[in-house]
Amino acid sequence: MRAVYSIGDSVVWGAELENKQYERFSYDFARRLGATDCNNASAGVSNDYIFRNTIRDIYHWKKTGQVWSEETGWIDSDEFILCMGVTSPTRFEWWDGKRYEQERLWKGYDKWGKNDEDRTTEDKFVLNQTEVVPSYIRTFNHILGLSSWLALNGVPYYFFNVFYDYDLSVYSSSKIDKFGRDDEQLGIT
Repeated sequence: MRAVYSIGDSVVWGAELENKQYERFSYDFARRLGATDCNNASAGVSNDYIFRNTIRDIYHWKKTGQVWSEETGWIDSDEFILCMGVTSPTRFEWWDGKRYEQERLWKGYDKWGKNDEDRTTEDKFVLNQTEVVPSYIRTFNHILGLSSWLALNGVPYYFFNVFYDYDLSVYSSSKIDKFGRDDEQLGIT
C-alpha cells in the first residue's frame, strides 16, 4: 500500500474545514496518487516540530513498514511519500527538561484579537529565537538537511510554503556570526 505522510501546521491539518479528513488538500493529493492520506499535521506547531516528527516517523516506517495517523491508525505501507508544509520561521520549539514547548513571536495578541495572557514579547528568550535572519537560517538548514536525508533514503517528497511571506531582502544590522562575513550574511539575496 502507498502512503502519503502529510505534516505541517493548521493549514495542512485542515483548520477551518468542516470535514477535515475528506476536504483537506492532502486527502485529494493522496487520492490522486492512489495512496492513503496519513495526515499528521497539528495546529500551531513550529518547523522544528515538523522536521523532528517527520524524521522520527520516516525512520519508524523504514524499520517496520508502518505509518500512523489519527484517522487511519497504523497501516502497513511499502511506499512512503512525504508531503510537508513549512510554516513560519519565527515559530520554534525548545526542550524544558520534560517535554518540547512550542513558541513563536507573539505580538501581545493573536490574529483574532484575543489578549495574549500566557506569552509576551518581553520574554528575551522568545525575542532572540524569533529574529528573522537566524530564523530563516534555521529553517533553510532544516529544509536542506531533510531533503538530503530523504534523497539518501529514497523517499519521494514535496515541500511547500504554507503561508509565510519570506522576504529574502532582509538585512541584519548586527553581525549574526562572530566568525562570519559582515555583508550579505544570508547569502541568498
